[in-house]
Amino acid sequence: MGLLDITVKKLDNPTEGHVEEAVQIFCKLMQEDPLAIALTGGDMLILPYLIRAMVGAIAFMCGDIYAAFNEHGAMVGFQGWVPPGKLLFSTEEQRERLEDFNVRLSDKAKEYFPKAMGVDFPKAIDDCTGIENCELNAYWCNFNFVVAEYQQRGISKAMSELAYQKAKPHKWIMALATTHVRNIAIYNHLRFELMGYRNMASPFIDWPAWIYMRRT
Repeated sequence: MGLLDITVKKLDNPTEGHVEEAVQIFCKLMQEDPLAIALTGGDMLILPYLIRAMVGAIAFMCGDIYAAFNEHGAMVGFQGWVPPGKLLFSTEEQRERLEDFNVRLSDKAKEYFPKAMGVDFPKAIDDCTGIENCELNAYWCNFNFVVAEYQQRGISKAMSELAYQKAKPHKWIMALATTHVRNIAIYNHLRFELMGYRNMASPFIDWPAWIYMRRT
């Protein structure tokens, strides 16, 4: 079927409804993902609070949301990118969106989350790409998800192309990480170069990270 019945666009005026649709897509796909398990301390019931904070901050404060909609107007895929010079949860206003998630974390998870996301993972990204503060200095993709029954129809490629069109005039480097081996072939197809792999330790479950980059 391809993209005949799909509309792919940048959300110039994102809404809380869009955010909620993205949260539902992510959480349905990531219930067994080791990174999601690690960041929630194994309590997957609180995962929506984290994703709602992240997608909301990108949509309304620091980045770009590209999304795909079916013929009924339902979101079936989304990407979230943060441009160079901006960083997710780098401002007090953005961090306030995390509060509903933070208050639900166990003590052990509260200790792990900021170190993993604020120190260890950024260092792994920098080491693999060779770019200092890569998340800050690249067009960084935090999310790339397509509803299961709409996968393998070119939706991710179409959304990535919109992101590329924004990045190219500025010569931004595009970069991202994936935590699932199945995505290696996908990102190769999307013309991203594999820069490295890291196994990230956590008190709950170790999680893999493949780091990718695409020059524009």
